[in-house]
Amino acid sequence: MKVTFRGVVISLFLISFSEGWFFSRLHETFERSILILSSLLFLFLLLSLISRRIRFQIKTAFQKPQKMQENTWFDDLLDEIYIQVSRSHAEKLLKESEVKELAARSEAVLDHMVEGVAVTDTKGHVLLHNKSFCRFFPDETRIVGESLGLLAKKAGIDDLIEEVLSGNHPVHTEVTYSGGLSKTWSLLGIRTPGDGAPRSGYGIFLFYDLTEMRRLERVRKDFVANVSHEIRTPLTSISGFAEALMDGAIDDPKTARSFLEIIVNQSHRLNSIVTDLLHLATLESGKASLIMKPVELATQVDRILEAVRSVAKEKNIFLEVEIDPPSLMYETDEGKMNLVLSNLLDNALKYTPAGGTVRISGQLLSGRIEIAVSDSGIGIPKEDLSRIFERFYRVDRARSRELGGTGLGLSIVKHVLELLRGEIRVKSHPGEGSMFIVSLPSK
Repeated sequence: MKVTFRGVVISLFLISFSEGWFFSRLHETFERSILILSSLLFLFLLLSLISRRIRFQIKTAFQKPQKMQENTWFDDLLDEIYIQVSRSHAEKLLKESEVKELAARSEAVLDHMVEGVAVTDTKGHVLLHNKSFCRFFPDETRIVGESLGLLAKKAGIDDLIEEVLSGNHPVHTEVTYSGGLSKTWSLLGIRTPGDGAPRSGYGIFLFYDLTEMRRLERVRKDFVANVSHEIRTPLTSISGFAEALMDGAIDDPKTARSFLEIIVNQSHRLNSIVTDLLHLATLESGKASLIMKPVELATQVDRILEAVRSVAKEKNIFLEVEIDPPSLMYETDEGKMNLVLSNLLDNALKYTPAGGTVRISGQLLSGRIEIAVSDSGIGIPKEDLSRIFERFYRVDRARSRELGGTGLGLSIVKHVLELLRGEIRVKSHPGEGSMFIVSLPSK
């Protein structure tokens, strides 16, 4: 119905119900509320008891019980719950520990690998890598998250990366990377199986640096070729002149003597080559032993000079010695050090013209023995200085063969000094002579 009050029309709705129905509904609502409240109170009490029991069990877990008491069925239930929770927690901790240990082992293995290892997603972005992988891309400050294809593009292997990620078979290749210094890499890539969807899984790439291995292979091939050539030359001479003697030259005493002298000289040359090769083989095998003892440098030099004085006199070369102090002592393997000084003196005498000077000096400098062998000979061009210690390398091959060199002397010197923890450096200019400076520990 509508009622007008101070000019405002108000609508009223009247609802009527019996008094019995109202109190009946009110009673039902009250009972339901009491039931819910009682249930919540009981649940709260139950959880409180369980919580208190668990706290008590944790508190006394590592304490020796003084008295065993009978447990009620409720205590047994709580004990069982506690045992199951504890066991589950212990198993979880054990699994986490095993996972962490496995991850640590895997990381240690990867970081100690010589090979570079990288794992990518199916788009080629690097997810993780080991320390060695950084050596292959030293200019890159950030690798994780970057595209391996872009990194490898500089080396010309981006197509191979794509082939691995889009295929289902391992891919192996060898590439030469000319960034800065030329390098040779071996690259193996494989995509792990995923869920069967195209390009699912991960890409695993392994980089191995073959640069040193390929260099050693070239050195070995060159060495074999050089040895064959060096040995063939004296053998050819010996064989040729021996055949000439057999064909009748032996009947002419003068000719026969000349041929025999050539055969003897070439035999000595062949013997020198074999001896030097044996020295090198022993030094490079790592089996060379050292007999260290105190040695007086002046006495050692005098003995070596005694063996070459006749050669120096024949070529009119002056020999000078300056040891400061004259009683200078150092600890070394005398036999191997004799090999060093003999080869250096032999070189100096060979390449110094008549009227020249060969000088040996020795001194103690900053706790090290420094021995210098200098000459006033033909000198060494700058472009050859870095290679003179290579086996069979000669600045002037024709002159070296004429003088009877094997091409192994300086290589032997370098290997002996490495064994003695020493080093050698060279100062030389064409036409101004050369100076070889040996530095060794005094003790």
